[in-house]
Amino acid sequence: MFPFRRIQVILLLVIVIGMTGFLYRWHSLHDPSNWLSPTMYDKDDNQDLVLKRKLIDEKYCGGPCRFILPLFIMEQESKAQMHFRQLAFMSGLVNRTVVLPNVGGSRLGACLDNDFEFYYSRSWAVKNQDHFQHITMNDFRQWLLERQAIDRPGTSQSMHIHVNLRGHAVEPNNCFASQHLLNMNGLPERRLYLNETANPLKRLYYEDAVKDFFLGVYRDAESGESVQDEITDKIEVLSVYYDRRFPFVHNPAAETPIPYSEQVTSQADAIAKELSPYWAVHWRTERVEPASNLVGCAHALVDYFDTRAPLLSALHNITSTSMEEDDDDDDKSNLDKELQHHQQQQKQPTLFLLTDYPHVFDEKDVDEAIANNGTTKKMKPASASFSPNSLTISHHQAIQYVYKHLQVHVTHLAEQSPSATSSASSPPANWTVVPIPYDIAKHDPGWLGILDKLLAMRADGFLAGQPSVCGRKSSFTNQIMNQRLDHPRTNVIDYFDLPKPSQQDDLDE
Repeated sequence: MFPFRRIQVILLLVIVIGMTGFLYRWHSLHDPSNWLSPTMYDKDDNQDLVLKRKLIDEKYCGGPCRFILPLFIMEQESKAQMHFRQLAFMSGLVNRTVVLPNVGGSRLGACLDNDFEFYYSRSWAVKNQDHFQHITMNDFRQWLLERQAIDRPGTSQSMHIHVNLRGHAVEPNNCFASQHLLNMNGLPERRLYLNETANPLKRLYYEDAVKDFFLGVYRDAESGESVQDEITDKIEVLSVYYDRRFPFVHNPAAETPIPYSEQVTSQADAIAKELSPYWAVHWRTERVEPASNLVGCAHALVDYFDTRAPLLSALHNITSTSMEEDDDDDDKSNLDKELQHHQQQQKQPTLFLLTDYPHVFDEKDVDEAIANNGTTKKMKPASASFSPNSLTISHHQAIQYVYKHLQVHVTHLAEQSPSATSSASSPPANWTVVPIPYDIAKHDPGWLGILDKLLAMRADGFLAGQPSVCGRKSSFTNQIMNQRLDHPRTNVIDYFDLPKPSQQDDLDE
Protein backbone atom coordinates (compact mmCIF):
# COMPACT_ATOMS: atom_id res chain seq x y z
CA MET A 1 0.00 0.00 0.00
CA PHE A 2 2.90 2.34 0.72
CA PRO A 3 3.93 2.89 -2.94
CA PHE A 4 0.31 3.58 -3.84
CA ARG A 5 -0.01 6.07 -0.95
CA ARG A 6 3.17 7.78 -2.10
CA ILE A 7 1.79 8.18 -5.65
CA GLN A 8 -1.38 9.77 -4.20
CA VAL A 9 0.66 12.32 -2.24
CA ILE A 10 2.75 13.22 -5.30
CA LEU A 11 -0.37 13.67 -7.45
CA LEU A 12 -1.95 15.87 -4.77
CA LEU A 13 1.15 18.08 -4.67
CA VAL A 14 1.13 18.42 -8.47
CA ILE A 15 -2.54 19.47 -8.40
CA VAL A 16 -1.94 22.02 -5.60
CA ILE A 17 1.06 23.54 -7.40
CA GLY A 18 -0.88 23.68 -10.67
CA MET A 19 -3.88 25.36 -9.05
CA THR A 20 -1.61 27.85 -7.28
CA GLY A 21 -0.06 28.79 -10.62
CA PHE A 22 -3.50 29.16 -12.20
CA LEU A 23 -4.74 31.41 -9.39
CA TYR A 24 -1.60 33.53 -9.59
CA ARG A 25 -1.99 33.94 -13.36
CA TRP A 26 -5.63 34.95 -12.99
CA HIS A 27 -4.70 37.44 -10.27
CA SER A 28 -1.82 38.85 -12.28
CA LEU A 29 -4.19 39.55 -15.16
CA HIS A 30 -6.49 41.56 -12.94
CA ASP A 31 -4.12 43.40 -10.57
CA PRO A 32 -1.45 45.43 -12.42
CA SER A 33 0.13 46.46 -9.11
CA ASN A 34 1.65 42.96 -8.88
CA TRP A 35 3.39 43.14 -12.26
CA LEU A 36 7.16 43.27 -12.40
CA SER A 37 8.17 46.53 -14.04
CA PRO A 38 9.76 45.82 -17.43
CA THR A 39 12.94 47.49 -18.58
CA MET A 40 11.61 50.70 -20.10
CA TYR A 41 13.61 52.72 -22.58
CA ASP A 42 13.21 55.92 -20.55
CA LYS A 43 15.82 54.42 -18.20
CA ASP A 44 18.22 53.83 -21.08
CA ASP A 45 21.75 54.99 -20.17
CA ASN A 46 23.00 54.85 -23.77
CA GLN A 47 22.61 58.52 -24.74
CA ASP A 48 23.35 57.88 -28.40
CA LEU A 49 20.46 55.39 -28.61
CA VAL A 50 18.21 57.69 -26.59
CA LEU A 51 18.76 60.43 -29.17
CA LYS A 52 18.21 58.06 -32.13
CA ARG A 53 14.99 56.75 -30.60
CA LYS A 54 13.77 60.29 -29.98
CA LEU A 55 14.47 61.31 -33.59
CA ILE A 56 12.64 58.26 -34.97
CA ASP A 57 9.61 58.96 -32.78
CA GLU A 58 9.54 62.62 -33.76
CA LYS A 59 9.70 61.63 -37.43
CA TYR A 60 6.54 59.49 -37.20
CA CYS A 61 4.66 60.94 -34.20
CA GLY A 62 6.01 64.42 -33.56
CA GLY A 63 7.08 63.21 -30.14
CA PRO A 64 6.94 59.98 -28.09
CA CYS A 65 4.93 57.38 -30.04
CA ARG A 66 1.90 55.80 -28.39
CA PHE A 67 -0.25 53.56 -30.60
CA ILE A 68 -3.39 51.44 -30.53
CA LEU A 69 -2.89 48.53 -32.94
CA PRO A 70 -6.12 46.65 -33.87
CA LEU A 71 -4.69 43.15 -34.23
CA PHE A 72 -7.97 41.26 -34.39
CA ILE A 73 -11.54 42.54 -34.78
CA MET A 74 -14.40 40.08 -34.53
CA GLU A 75 -17.19 39.85 -37.16
CA GLN A 76 -17.28 40.60 -40.87
CA GLU A 77 -16.94 43.87 -42.75
CA SER A 78 -20.26 45.65 -42.06
CA LYS A 79 -19.97 45.12 -38.30
CA ALA A 80 -16.17 44.97 -38.15
CA GLN A 81 -15.85 48.52 -39.44
CA MET A 82 -18.30 49.65 -36.76
CA HIS A 83 -16.08 48.01 -34.12
CA PHE A 84 -12.99 49.66 -35.61
CA ARG A 85 -14.68 53.07 -35.42
CA GLN A 86 -15.09 52.47 -31.68
CA LEU A 87 -11.36 51.81 -31.30
CA ALA A 88 -10.42 54.80 -33.47
CA PHE A 89 -12.50 57.29 -31.47
CA MET A 90 -11.37 55.70 -28.20
CA SER A 91 -7.72 56.19 -29.24
CA GLY A 92 -8.36 59.94 -29.21
CA LEU A 93 -9.80 59.76 -25.68
CA VAL A 94 -6.66 58.04 -24.36
CA ASN A 95 -4.22 60.22 -26.35
CA ARG A 96 -2.93 57.45 -28.61
CA THR A 97 -2.64 57.18 -32.39
CA VAL A 98 -4.71 54.44 -34.03
CA VAL A 99 -3.05 52.29 -36.67
CA LEU A 100 -5.31 51.82 -39.71
CA PRO A 101 -5.71 48.01 -39.86
CA ASN A 102 -5.19 45.83 -42.90
CA VAL A 103 -8.18 44.14 -44.54
CA GLY A 104 -8.96 40.91 -46.36
CA GLY A 105 -11.64 38.25 -46.67
CA SER A 106 -14.25 40.69 -45.29
CA ARG A 107 -12.20 41.09 -42.09
CA LEU A 108 -10.17 43.87 -40.45
CA GLY A 109 -6.92 43.21 -38.60
CA ALA A 110 -3.25 44.20 -38.52
CA CYS A 111 -1.93 40.92 -39.93
CA LEU A 112 -4.21 40.58 -42.96
CA ASP A 113 -2.98 40.82 -46.56
CA ASN A 114 -4.30 44.10 -47.95
CA ASP A 115 -3.87 47.73 -47.00
CA PHE A 116 -6.75 49.63 -45.34
CA GLU A 117 -7.36 51.59 -48.56
CA PHE A 118 -8.12 48.38 -50.47
CA TYR A 119 -11.58 48.60 -48.84
CA TYR A 120 -11.86 52.14 -47.49
CA SER A 121 -11.07 55.78 -48.14
CA ARG A 122 -8.51 57.26 -45.75
CA SER A 123 -10.31 60.60 -46.12
CA TRP A 124 -12.52 59.41 -43.25
CA ALA A 125 -9.57 59.40 -40.83
CA VAL A 126 -8.34 62.76 -42.11
CA LYS A 127 -11.79 64.35 -41.68
CA ASN A 128 -11.99 63.05 -38.11
CA GLN A 129 -8.55 64.27 -37.01
CA ASP A 130 -10.22 66.52 -34.43
CA HIS A 131 -11.34 63.32 -32.71
CA PHE A 132 -8.31 61.05 -33.18
CA GLN A 133 -4.92 60.77 -34.91
CA HIS A 134 -4.06 57.92 -37.27
CA ILE A 135 -1.06 56.32 -38.97
CA THR A 136 -1.05 54.01 -41.99
CA MET A 137 0.09 50.43 -41.58
CA ASN A 138 2.99 51.07 -43.94
CA ASP A 139 4.29 54.00 -41.84
CA PHE A 140 3.75 52.03 -38.64
CA ARG A 141 5.81 49.15 -40.02
CA GLN A 142 8.55 51.57 -41.05
CA TRP A 143 8.58 52.94 -37.50
CA LEU A 144 8.94 49.39 -36.19
CA LEU A 145 11.78 48.62 -38.60
CA GLU A 146 13.71 51.78 -37.74
CA ARG A 147 13.32 51.12 -34.02
CA GLN A 148 14.39 47.52 -34.50
CA ALA A 149 17.48 48.70 -36.43
CA ILE A 150 18.78 50.52 -33.33
CA ASP A 151 17.98 47.52 -31.13
CA ARG A 152 15.10 49.35 -29.44
CA PRO A 153 11.95 47.69 -30.84
CA GLY A 154 8.61 49.15 -29.88
CA THR A 155 7.30 47.96 -26.51
CA SER A 156 3.90 46.30 -26.53
CA GLN A 157 1.28 44.56 -24.42
CA SER A 158 -1.70 42.44 -25.51
CA MET A 159 -5.07 43.94 -24.57
CA HIS A 160 -8.20 41.79 -24.98
CA ILE A 161 -11.76 43.13 -24.85
CA HIS A 162 -14.28 40.28 -24.63
CA VAL A 163 -18.02 39.72 -24.43
CA ASN A 164 -17.73 37.29 -21.53
CA LEU A 165 -15.42 34.86 -19.74
CA ARG A 166 -16.45 31.87 -21.83
CA GLY A 167 -16.48 31.11 -25.51
CA HIS A 168 -14.51 34.02 -26.94
CA ALA A 169 -13.06 33.63 -30.43
CA VAL A 170 -9.78 31.90 -31.21
CA GLU A 171 -7.38 34.78 -31.76
CA PRO A 172 -4.46 34.92 -34.20
CA ASN A 173 -0.85 35.38 -33.14
CA ASN A 174 0.68 38.83 -33.13
CA CYS A 175 2.58 38.80 -36.45
CA PHE A 176 4.75 41.76 -35.42
CA ALA A 177 5.87 40.03 -32.24
CA SER A 178 6.57 36.85 -34.24
CA GLN A 179 8.83 38.91 -36.52
CA HIS A 180 10.58 40.40 -33.46
CA LEU A 181 9.39 43.86 -34.44
CA LEU A 182 7.65 44.31 -31.08
CA ASN A 183 9.12 43.81 -27.64
CA MET A 184 6.35 42.34 -25.49
CA ASN A 185 8.56 42.70 -22.37
CA GLY A 186 7.25 39.50 -20.84
CA LEU A 187 4.15 41.36 -19.65
CA PRO A 188 1.02 39.29 -19.02
CA GLU A 189 -1.97 39.73 -21.31
CA ARG A 190 -4.67 42.03 -19.98
CA ARG A 191 -8.36 41.25 -20.44
CA LEU A 192 -11.54 43.26 -20.02
CA TYR A 193 -14.88 41.45 -19.87
CA LEU A 194 -18.07 43.46 -20.36
CA ASN A 195 -21.49 41.82 -20.46
CA GLU A 196 -23.09 42.32 -23.87
CA THR A 197 -26.47 44.01 -24.14
CA ALA A 198 -28.47 45.53 -27.01
CA ASN A 199 -29.86 48.14 -24.59
CA PRO A 200 -27.76 51.34 -25.05
CA LEU A 201 -28.73 52.60 -21.58
CA LYS A 202 -27.03 49.58 -20.03
CA ARG A 203 -23.88 50.34 -22.04
CA LEU A 204 -23.51 53.96 -20.92
CA TYR A 205 -20.58 53.27 -18.58
CA TYR A 206 -18.75 51.05 -21.09
CA GLU A 207 -16.93 54.01 -22.67
CA ASP A 208 -15.38 54.88 -19.31
CA ALA A 209 -14.60 51.22 -18.62
CA VAL A 210 -12.69 50.81 -21.90
CA LYS A 211 -10.97 54.17 -21.44
CA ASP A 212 -9.74 53.15 -17.96
CA PHE A 213 -8.61 49.81 -19.37
CA PHE A 214 -6.43 51.52 -22.00
CA LEU A 215 -5.10 54.05 -19.49
CA GLY A 216 -4.18 51.38 -16.95
CA VAL A 217 -6.67 52.66 -14.36
CA TYR A 218 -7.96 50.03 -11.95
CA ARG A 219 -9.70 49.86 -8.61
CA ASP A 220 -7.37 49.15 -5.68
CA ALA A 221 -8.53 46.04 -3.79
CA GLU A 222 -7.74 47.50 -0.34
CA SER A 223 -8.71 51.18 -0.59
CA GLY A 224 -11.39 50.81 -3.26
CA GLU A 225 -10.01 53.91 -4.99
CA SER A 226 -9.07 54.25 -8.66
CA VAL A 227 -5.34 53.94 -9.24
CA GLN A 228 -3.30 54.31 -12.44
CA ASP A 229 -0.48 51.81 -12.88
CA GLU A 230 3.02 53.00 -13.79
CA ILE A 231 3.40 50.74 -16.81
CA THR A 232 0.55 51.17 -19.31
CA ASP A 233 1.32 54.77 -20.26
CA LYS A 234 4.94 53.78 -21.02
CA ILE A 235 3.89 50.92 -23.30
CA GLU A 236 4.26 52.22 -26.84
CA VAL A 237 1.89 49.84 -28.64
CA LEU A 238 -1.32 48.46 -27.16
CA SER A 239 -1.97 45.37 -29.29
CA VAL A 240 -5.76 45.06 -29.18
CA TYR A 241 -7.92 41.97 -29.69
CA TYR A 242 -11.55 43.07 -29.92
CA ASP A 243 -14.54 40.73 -29.62
CA ARG A 244 -17.79 42.59 -28.99
CA ARG A 245 -21.16 43.13 -30.71
CA PHE A 246 -22.45 46.64 -29.94
CA PRO A 247 -20.93 50.16 -29.93
CA PHE A 248 -19.92 51.94 -26.73
CA VAL A 249 -18.44 55.32 -27.80
CA HIS A 250 -20.79 58.25 -27.12
CA ASN A 251 -19.53 60.55 -29.89
CA PRO A 252 -22.22 60.61 -32.68
CA ALA A 253 -19.46 60.94 -35.31
CA ALA A 254 -18.45 57.34 -34.54
CA GLU A 255 -21.80 56.17 -35.96
CA THR A 256 -21.04 57.35 -39.51
CA PRO A 257 -19.86 54.47 -41.76
CA ILE A 258 -16.39 54.70 -43.31
CA PRO A 259 -16.64 55.59 -47.02
CA TYR A 260 -15.34 52.95 -49.40
CA SER A 261 -12.28 53.28 -51.62
CA GLU A 262 -12.30 55.19 -54.89
CA GLN A 263 -11.46 52.01 -56.79
CA VAL A 264 -14.48 50.04 -55.60
CA THR A 265 -16.89 53.00 -55.84
CA SER A 266 -15.83 53.81 -59.43
CA GLN A 267 -16.31 50.13 -60.35
CA ALA A 268 -19.80 50.24 -58.82
CA ASP A 269 -20.63 53.40 -60.77
CA ALA A 270 -19.55 51.81 -64.06
CA ILE A 271 -21.56 48.60 -63.52
CA ALA A 272 -24.62 50.51 -62.27
CA LYS A 273 -24.59 52.65 -65.44
CA GLU A 274 -24.42 49.50 -67.55
CA LEU A 275 -27.28 47.73 -65.72
CA SER A 276 -29.61 50.71 -65.32
CA PRO A 277 -32.54 50.58 -64.92
CA TYR A 278 -32.26 47.75 -62.40
CA TRP A 279 -33.48 46.60 -59.01
CA ALA A 280 -31.26 44.95 -56.43
CA VAL A 281 -32.34 42.00 -54.30
CA HIS A 282 -30.44 40.73 -51.27
CA TRP A 283 -31.44 37.12 -50.74
CA ARG A 284 -29.53 35.26 -48.08
CA THR A 285 -30.77 31.67 -48.31
CA GLU A 286 -28.46 30.02 -45.79
CA ARG A 287 -30.30 28.58 -42.78
CA VAL A 288 -33.76 29.69 -43.91
CA GLU A 289 -36.10 27.41 -41.95
CA PRO A 290 -37.89 25.56 -43.32
CA ALA A 291 -35.94 25.51 -46.59
CA SER A 292 -39.19 24.72 -48.41
CA ASN A 293 -40.15 28.39 -47.86
CA LEU A 294 -37.64 29.35 -50.53
CA VAL A 295 -39.77 28.14 -53.43
CA GLY A 296 -42.79 30.18 -52.34
CA CYS A 297 -40.52 33.17 -51.73
CA ALA A 298 -39.18 32.84 -55.29
CA HIS A 299 -42.72 32.98 -56.68
CA ALA A 300 -43.44 36.07 -54.56
CA LEU A 301 -40.27 37.76 -55.80
CA VAL A 302 -41.10 37.12 -59.46
CA ASP A 303 -44.65 38.36 -58.89
CA TYR A 304 -43.26 41.55 -57.33
CA PHE A 305 -41.12 42.16 -60.43
CA ASP A 306 -44.04 41.45 -62.75
CA THR A 307 -46.50 43.78 -61.06
CA ARG A 308 -45.28 46.22 -58.42
CA ALA A 309 -41.76 46.98 -59.71
CA PRO A 310 -42.92 48.30 -63.15
CA LEU A 311 -45.64 50.36 -61.44
CA LEU A 312 -43.16 51.94 -58.99
CA SER A 313 -40.67 52.59 -61.79
CA ALA A 314 -43.41 54.25 -63.85
CA LEU A 315 -44.41 56.38 -60.87
CA HIS A 316 -40.80 57.49 -60.49
CA ASN A 317 -40.62 58.51 -64.17
CA ILE A 318 -43.81 60.55 -63.89
CA THR A 319 -42.87 62.31 -60.64
CA SER A 320 -39.41 63.11 -62.03
CA THR A 321 -40.99 64.66 -65.14
CA SER A 322 -43.67 66.56 -63.24
CA MET A 323 -41.10 68.07 -60.90
CA GLU A 324 -39.37 69.63 -63.91
CA GLU A 325 -42.66 71.09 -65.26
CA ASP A 326 -45.13 73.61 -63.85
CA ASP A 327 -47.21 72.13 -61.03
CA ASP A 328 -50.76 73.13 -62.03
CA ASP A 329 -54.14 71.44 -61.57
CA ASP A 330 -54.43 70.36 -65.22
CA ASP A 331 -51.19 68.35 -64.97
CA LYS A 332 -52.43 66.65 -61.79
CA SER A 333 -55.68 65.63 -63.43
CA ASN A 334 -53.73 63.77 -66.12
CA LEU A 335 -51.55 61.90 -63.61
CA ASP A 336 -53.65 58.70 -63.68
CA LYS A 337 -53.66 58.54 -67.47
CA GLU A 338 -49.94 59.20 -67.62
CA LEU A 339 -49.26 56.54 -64.99
CA GLN A 340 -51.25 53.96 -66.94
CA HIS A 341 -49.41 54.84 -70.15
CA HIS A 342 -45.95 54.66 -68.52
CA GLN A 343 -46.81 51.37 -66.83
CA GLN A 344 -47.68 49.85 -70.19
CA GLN A 345 -44.42 51.12 -71.70
CA GLN A 346 -42.30 50.15 -68.69
CA LYS A 347 -40.38 46.90 -69.09
CA GLN A 348 -39.71 44.46 -66.31
CA PRO A 349 -36.53 45.80 -64.62
CA THR A 350 -33.30 43.84 -64.57
CA LEU A 351 -32.65 41.98 -61.31
CA PHE A 352 -29.22 42.41 -59.73
CA LEU A 353 -29.01 39.55 -57.23
CA LEU A 354 -26.90 39.57 -54.07
CA THR A 355 -27.07 36.00 -52.83
CA ASP A 356 -25.12 33.25 -51.11
CA TYR A 357 -26.36 30.76 -53.73
CA PRO A 358 -23.59 29.81 -56.23
CA HIS A 359 -22.93 32.55 -58.78
CA VAL A 360 -21.18 30.46 -61.43
CA PHE A 361 -22.68 27.13 -62.43
CA ASP A 362 -23.80 25.05 -65.38
CA GLU A 363 -27.56 24.89 -65.94
CA LYS A 364 -27.30 21.10 -66.27
CA ASP A 365 -25.83 20.91 -62.75
CA VAL A 366 -28.98 22.53 -61.33
CA ASP A 367 -31.18 20.05 -63.19
CA GLU A 368 -28.99 17.21 -61.90
CA ALA A 369 -29.14 18.50 -58.33
CA ILE A 370 -32.94 18.71 -58.44
CA ALA A 371 -33.13 15.20 -59.90
CA ASN A 372 -30.90 13.96 -57.05
CA ASN A 373 -32.94 15.66 -54.33
CA GLY A 374 -30.49 18.58 -53.98
CA THR A 375 -27.28 16.56 -53.86
CA THR A 376 -24.37 17.72 -56.03
CA LYS A 377 -20.62 18.16 -55.65
CA LYS A 378 -20.36 20.59 -58.54
CA MET A 379 -21.88 23.70 -56.95
CA LYS A 380 -20.18 25.85 -54.34
CA PRO A 381 -22.13 28.54 -52.41
CA ALA A 382 -20.88 32.14 -52.61
CA SER A 383 -20.60 32.38 -48.81
CA ALA A 384 -17.73 30.75 -46.91
CA SER A 385 -20.06 29.90 -44.02
CA PHE A 386 -22.53 28.14 -46.34
CA SER A 387 -21.58 24.47 -46.65
CA PRO A 388 -22.23 22.84 -50.07
CA ASN A 389 -23.95 20.03 -48.16
CA SER A 390 -26.50 22.57 -46.90
CA LEU A 391 -27.79 23.28 -50.42
CA THR A 392 -31.20 21.61 -50.63
CA ILE A 393 -33.53 20.83 -53.50
CA SER A 394 -35.57 23.87 -52.39
CA HIS A 395 -32.57 26.17 -52.92
CA HIS A 396 -32.13 24.92 -56.47
CA GLN A 397 -35.84 24.99 -57.33
CA ALA A 398 -36.21 28.53 -55.96
CA ILE A 399 -33.30 30.04 -57.89
CA GLN A 400 -34.23 28.09 -61.02
CA TYR A 401 -37.73 29.59 -60.89
CA VAL A 402 -36.23 33.09 -60.59
CA TYR A 403 -33.86 32.81 -63.55
CA LYS A 404 -36.55 31.24 -65.72
CA HIS A 405 -38.79 34.28 -65.21
CA LEU A 406 -36.40 37.23 -64.67
CA GLN A 407 -33.23 38.66 -66.20
CA VAL A 408 -30.66 38.06 -63.44
CA HIS A 409 -27.21 39.62 -63.07
CA VAL A 410 -24.61 38.57 -60.47
CA THR A 411 -20.98 39.51 -59.89
CA HIS A 412 -18.12 37.04 -59.72
CA LEU A 413 -14.42 37.21 -58.83
CA ALA A 414 -12.28 36.31 -61.81
CA GLU A 415 -9.37 34.02 -60.99
CA GLN A 416 -5.77 34.93 -61.73
CA SER A 417 -5.56 31.98 -64.09
CA PRO A 418 -9.09 30.91 -65.12
CA SER A 419 -9.56 27.15 -64.98
CA ALA A 420 -10.82 25.16 -67.95
CA THR A 421 -13.83 24.04 -65.88
CA SER A 422 -15.04 27.57 -65.07
CA SER A 423 -14.64 28.81 -68.64
CA ALA A 424 -16.50 25.78 -70.03
CA SER A 425 -19.61 26.17 -67.82
CA SER A 426 -22.88 27.01 -69.56
CA PRO A 427 -25.06 29.25 -67.35
CA PRO A 428 -28.80 29.70 -67.95
CA ALA A 429 -29.81 32.13 -70.71
CA ASN A 430 -31.24 34.65 -68.21
CA TRP A 431 -28.28 34.38 -65.80
CA THR A 432 -25.56 36.94 -66.59
CA VAL A 433 -22.27 36.80 -64.69
CA VAL A 434 -20.36 40.09 -64.39
CA PRO A 435 -16.68 39.14 -63.88
CA ILE A 436 -14.50 41.36 -61.68
CA PRO A 437 -10.87 41.25 -62.89
CA TYR A 438 -8.24 39.75 -60.61
CA ASP A 439 -5.98 42.78 -60.86
CA ILE A 440 -8.77 44.94 -59.37
CA ALA A 441 -10.31 42.74 -56.67
CA LYS A 442 -7.45 40.25 -56.04
CA HIS A 443 -10.07 37.51 -55.75
CA ASP A 444 -11.09 38.93 -52.35
CA PRO A 445 -14.69 38.10 -51.31
CA GLY A 446 -14.81 41.08 -48.96
CA TRP A 447 -14.07 43.48 -51.83
CA LEU A 448 -16.83 41.82 -53.89
CA GLY A 449 -19.25 42.11 -50.97
CA ILE A 450 -18.58 45.85 -50.79
CA LEU A 451 -19.08 46.19 -54.56
CA ASP A 452 -22.41 44.34 -54.34
CA LYS A 453 -23.45 46.56 -51.45
CA LEU A 454 -22.66 49.74 -53.41
CA LEU A 455 -24.60 48.44 -56.42
CA ALA A 456 -27.60 47.79 -54.17
CA MET A 457 -27.36 51.36 -52.86
CA ARG A 458 -27.40 52.71 -56.45
CA ALA A 459 -30.31 50.56 -57.69
CA ASP A 460 -33.74 51.99 -58.61
CA GLY A 461 -35.31 49.73 -56.00
CA PHE A 462 -34.10 47.40 -53.25
CA LEU A 463 -35.71 44.24 -51.89
CA ALA A 464 -34.62 41.73 -49.27
CA GLY A 465 -36.02 38.42 -48.13
CA GLN A 466 -38.38 38.79 -45.18
CA PRO A 467 -36.30 37.88 -42.08
CA SER A 468 -37.09 34.46 -40.55
CA VAL A 469 -39.33 33.63 -43.54
CA CYS A 470 -37.51 34.20 -46.83
CA GLY A 471 -34.13 35.35 -45.54
CA ARG A 472 -32.12 36.39 -42.51
CA LYS A 473 -31.76 39.66 -40.66
CA SER A 474 -28.32 41.13 -41.34
CA SER A 475 -26.22 44.25 -40.79
CA PHE A 476 -25.37 44.04 -44.50
CA THR A 477 -29.03 44.65 -45.42
CA ASN A 478 -29.41 47.35 -42.76
CA GLN A 479 -26.40 49.28 -44.07
CA ILE A 480 -27.83 49.27 -47.59
CA MET A 481 -31.24 50.45 -46.37
CA ASN A 482 -29.73 53.22 -44.22
CA GLN A 483 -27.58 54.51 -47.07
CA ARG A 484 -30.56 54.48 -49.45
CA LEU A 485 -32.34 57.02 -47.26
CA ASP A 486 -30.35 59.65 -49.19
CA HIS A 487 -31.11 58.04 -52.57
CA PRO A 488 -31.49 60.75 -55.26
CA ARG A 489 -34.47 59.02 -56.89
CA THR A 490 -37.75 57.65 -55.57
CA ASN A 491 -36.49 55.43 -52.78
CA VAL A 492 -38.04 51.96 -52.84
CA ILE A 493 -37.08 49.70 -49.93
CA ASP A 494 -39.18 46.61 -49.33
CA TYR A 495 -39.22 42.94 -48.33
CA PHE A 496 -40.60 40.00 -50.28
CA ASP A 497 -42.49 37.43 -48.26
CA LEU A 498 -44.32 34.15 -48.79
CA PRO A 499 -47.39 34.47 -51.05
CA LYS A 500 -50.77 34.96 -49.42
CA PRO A 501 -52.57 31.69 -48.45
CA SER A 502 -54.79 31.72 -51.56
CA GLN A 503 -51.74 32.19 -53.82
CA GLN A 504 -49.81 29.54 -51.89
CA ASP A 505 -52.63 27.04 -52.52
CA ASP A 506 -52.22 27.66 -56.27
CA LEU A 507 -48.50 26.86 -55.98
CA ASP A 508 -49.15 23.63 -54.14
CA GLU A 509 -51.59 22.34 -56.77
